[in-house]
Amino acid sequence: MCDANEQTAGEAGPNDKHLIDAVLDLAAKDTNLSDEAELVVLAAMQDDQSLAAALGGDYPTRPQPRPETLSSEQAVAEPVGAFIQSIRVKSFRGIGPEAELKLTPAPGLTVVAGRNGSGKSSFAEAFEVALTGTSYRWSHSARAFQVHWRNLHAGDPRHIRVDLAEEGVGTTTVGVDWEGEADFDACSTWVQRKGQPREAGVSSLGWDRALELYRPILSYEELGGLLEARPSDLYDALAVLLGLERVTDAQQRLAAAVKRLQPSKSFRDESADLKRLLADATDERARQAYAQLRKHRPDLDSLQALATGTSGPVNSDVSALQALTRIHVPSREEVVNAARDLRVAAEDLSAAEGTAEAVAERRTTLLREALKLHGDHGDGSCPVCGEGTLDAAWRTRVEEELTREDERLREQRERRRRLDAARTAVEELIRGVEAPSYQGQTSLEALDAAHAAVQLWARPTAEDATRAAHLVETYDGLSSAIAALRSEAVVAVTAQQDAWAPLAGRLARWVTEARELRQSEPTLKLAKSALDFVKSNATDLRNQALEPLAGKARSIWGALKQESNVDLGSIQLDGSSTRRHVKVLAEVDGVEAGALGVMSQGELHALALALFLPRATADASPFRFIVLDDPIQAMDPEKVDGFTRVLAKLAEDRQVIVLSHDDRLPEAVRRTVKGARILEVCRQADSVVQVASCEDPAKRYLNDAFALTRDLKVPNDVQTRVLPGLCRMAVEAVARDVYMTRRYAAGKSRADTEAAWQAAVTPYQRIALAVPHDHEADLHRWFDVKQYRRSAWRVVTRGVHGGVHHVPRGMVEDVKRLVEDIRSGAA
Repeated sequence: MCDANEQTAGEAGPNDKHLIDAVLDLAAKDTNLSDEAELVVLAAMQDDQSLAAALGGDYPTRPQPRPETLSSEQAVAEPVGAFIQSIRVKSFRGIGPEAELKLTPAPGLTVVAGRNGSGKSSFAEAFEVALTGTSYRWSHSARAFQVHWRNLHAGDPRHIRVDLAEEGVGTTTVGVDWEGEADFDACSTWVQRKGQPREAGVSSLGWDRALELYRPILSYEELGGLLEARPSDLYDALAVLLGLERVTDAQQRLAAAVKRLQPSKSFRDESADLKRLLADATDERARQAYAQLRKHRPDLDSLQALATGTSGPVNSDVSALQALTRIHVPSREEVVNAARDLRVAAEDLSAAEGTAEAVAERRTTLLREALKLHGDHGDGSCPVCGEGTLDAAWRTRVEEELTREDERLREQRERRRRLDAARTAVEELIRGVEAPSYQGQTSLEALDAAHAAVQLWARPTAEDATRAAHLVETYDGLSSAIAALRSEAVVAVTAQQDAWAPLAGRLARWVTEARELRQSEPTLKLAKSALDFVKSNATDLRNQALEPLAGKARSIWGALKQESNVDLGSIQLDGSSTRRHVKVLAEVDGVEAGALGVMSQGELHALALALFLPRATADASPFRFIVLDDPIQAMDPEKVDGFTRVLAKLAEDRQVIVLSHDDRLPEAVRRTVKGARILEVCRQADSVVQVASCEDPAKRYLNDAFALTRDLKVPNDVQTRVLPGLCRMAVEAVARDVYMTRRYAAGKSRADTEAAWQAAVTPYQRIALAVPHDHEADLHRWFDVKQYRRSAWRVVTRGVHGGVHHVPRGMVEDVKRLVEDIRSGAA
């Protein structure tokens, strides 16, 4: 596929408004659908970005309902359209040197006839490649067909040129070029409007979306492929063909959103695994987490606390083990120093207690009383012994003695204080080593030895020296036993923590995802509501949108079926997902049946056309043309006649171009379609392709007139009545062709152009629209320039109303020359 034609999504067409209105109508009747969910449905019908925005709270603007009745301007409003002026091809497929298929860019039927291999389908394929970058036939054919696209008889440059008469713009050219021996995909595609520079690609035409919805090109292969595809393929093709993919897209987008917002399979599996692992774990935290996970709506904050250890229940076994790891044992230095202090204090006090301390204290008391007596009564004999004298010398001696005795007593009290402090320090060291206590689930081999070591360490002894020695002697055993217990407890704690850590990590991740899911629950509810609405109404929406086109399809089928005993019934899009299919009902001689199963190959092709044409000619389509390549291969003669009538009806407001190798179509068109153009494509040696007119309408009318003049069996009065009419139709046919071509090539409005033509009701007025002249002047001067123009003028005016009693062959020749002047734009 040519890379220059990357397609992008376009804006919704007018017909999509009907679908949206249908959605709004159904939503208004659904009491369970909230306003927000309704807007989510509308967003899902637009695109992924709109849906994401709506689910995020940024809702689309609610469309205004369509009025019950449309104004005349609204009713006739049509999009700006385009007609095909010409297709020029060089060195592509069956065309060698450049060949041109010239067309009249106006409503009407053109049949391009030619045998198989004449090159006519090469024009159709070139046109399809120019607009779409590829070809249905190529994309569904063997690789060899795609490889051999270069013409063998002509080399560089290889190109395609399509001239379009674009309303409001004028002539627009679409080009495709290949450099040298470049592969097909290496082409460059461009668009050039009159007076503007070239633009790469064809997206500037604004037709990317329209080509998908209103595809105006249909080949025989694609025609058959529409009904020969798998049921789901046919469903999809018809949905796109009918512009109904918005419903399918909305359902798929909403289903994807619901799936994304719902707990994923991996999350559900993780929930089940966590429950199993937590149920088997012995950790208290695991049991608490398991109890939460079993709830319909677990407390995520509690689970988060359990996972991170920030709060929540304490694991009693781990706590008990951790307590063992914190048992304090004083250092050897502390023990040795305390024992030494106790021993020294005890020995110091013991050595000082050899004197009669109690007697000394009593003697001191007695002497203080004697000093008081002396102080109160003065000198006198000793009241105790009666021999000594209490005088000043005695007083001085006794006071000095008491001073020495007080110092000795103070030192003795200090020795006792130090001993008491040493004993207290030893008691604190002993009490500081707690006896290990553990009744958990872990077996600790060092527990008993540690307990015994603490008991031994704390065993009381009577003597201070013995206790001091006991502390030092039992310390190493105590330290070793407690160290062994602490080490074993650390290992046990680590083992339990190691078992919990992975569970805690998984639980934390589960909680994080669970929080996200819980936060998105309102959005999920909204998406589910929208999805349920679309699913429950999808079939009605599709078939409601399909019915107007289905009615047109039945009408077309009625014209095509002719001698067929199959009557087309309802056309429905049924099922969804992998079971989606198209249900086409029919009646065979009044008995209901499935259409696809009872139709012949020709009837199936006619059915495919009946399904294709209504959408290709939809009012919303910007394409004012339809290109059909070999559509009647499998049709019976009767169906060809019916098909011709269908084409004639379409050609009233469309440029209908039919390429066919079947001679039955040109013949039927000549017989039944007034004003149709028939071109013939001939291929000569070296892929030289030429296109010749096989009697355009004006020529056909003139040929009929000449034939009538040569027929001696036709009475003169009949010739007099018929010939002027044929001549007038020839003049008006060429005038219409010239006028329409010039106006559309200049980018004029189709509506204005048609209105001007319809307003010109006389030959004079219609010729005036076609020929170049001063419109302020009288057109009769143009007729007077050539004598034959005046002669022809009398035939097509007075002759039609009986004003000419005889129309010789020479006057028909004059009309022929008048037709040629109008066609050539002669002054």
